[in-house]
Parts: sequence; structure tokens; C-alpha cells
Amino acid sequence: MRTTVIIPAAGSGTRFGADIPKQFVALGGIPIIVRTLQVFEETGAVESVIIAASQDFHEYLRALQSQYGLKKIVALVEGGKERQNSIMNALQTSICEASDVILVHDAVRPFITPNFITSIAEAAWQHGAAIPGLVPKETIKECSNDGYVRATHERSRLRAIQTPQGFRREIITAAYQKAQNEGFLGTDDASVVEFAGFPVHILPGIEENIKITTPLDFEWCQWRIAEKAKGG
Repeated sequence: MRTTVIIPAAGSGTRFGADIPKQFVALGGIPIIVRTLQVFEETGAVESVIIAASQDFHEYLRALQSQYGLKKIVALVEGGKERQNSIMNALQTSICEASDVILVHDAVRPFITPNFITSIAEAAWQHGAAIPGLVPKETIKECSNDGYVRATHERSRLRAIQTPQGFRREIITAAYQKAQNEGFLGTDDASVVEFAGFPVHILPGIEENIKITTPLDFEWCQWRIAEKAKGG
């Protein structure tokens, strides 16, 4: 089973408030995206990595690849205006076309583990599409546009979805082609696959696999890196 990972890294990170896109901000002295990529380097189930990023950062990414010995990066492709454009650009590479399973992972989720990645890849191969999710801790309410509660949903049936999300190559390729043809814009890769009519299997996520979106997320990650360095 040949597995390729796509890392969409074209976002500007405006909510984060840094001078550079958040994926390139140093976390414990190492850029966040490098910390993420290092986990895939350690994962035997993954053979290759494709990064979709703004052309302005391709030279910088090549420098990071050399500096940190990231041997699994096989291609840098142009990042699109929307996440879906970035994924489409990556799917059209010969590397993806020769793969059995495609994983898509956020550049700013550095606390994944090799075992977690492997479990998603294996589930994707078995089920066709597999994603991790956590049961929400808070009560979730659906609201109207004018600020009133419309419904309160049962938490046990809801999931907060994470990445990596995994798919058989022919499924994600067909789904993205259909979405492009019909002008559908999903909120994540699984929503594109759902739109195309494919079932998606959900696995338990891991709480530490947070997406660094806000300065508060970053502060927690700084603390976690320090704790890991102390053996905690």
C-alpha cells in the first residue's frame, strides 16, 4: 500500500496575528510545519509528502527540507486561493497518481503520532475514506442567523473532526473532480468526498492533535513542547 501525504500550507494565518504565515512560525525553536513533517518522516507507513504552498515560500521550504533532512518531501506545488485548489494541484502530480492511499493533514497540527497516522492510512484502505474525530465536550447548539437557538444536538452523535484524513486515491480524485465540475466548496476533504456520495468512516481522534489557530493555541503548544523536553 503506497501512501502519500498532502500538506496544504498556503494559508496566510490572519487569525494568528503573526508577521509570517503561522505554519512557518517557530515553535520551541523549530518551524511548526517542520515539526509536523518530522512526524511523517518517522512514520514507516508513509512513503512521500507533497506540500502545497505559495510560490513565494517554495525556496524557503526547500531550505528547510535541506536543513532538517526531510527526505520524504517529493514535490512542492502551487497553493491555491482555496484549500480545494491546493489539494487539486497536488492530486494531479504523478506521485499521487501512483499512490494507493492519500492522506491530507493540516500543516499546523504538529502533535500527531506515527501510530495515529498509520491507523488512519490502514482504515482509509479498508473503508475507502477515514477521518478522526472527537466527541465535543461542550453542549452544541444550532443557531439562527438572528442569534436564537434552533436546536440542541446530542453530543454522542457529534464529532469535532481532525486531520489527517485518509482516502483511497481513486475516491478522493473522483470526489475532487466532481466538486470542481459542480462548483462545490467543502469545509474539509471529507465533506468533498461526502458530496460525491462516498461513505466516510470515523475513528477516535486524539486530544493532543490540536490545530494551532490562535495565540492561545500556540501558548499551549509551547508549554507542551517544554513538558516533552522535561520528559513529561
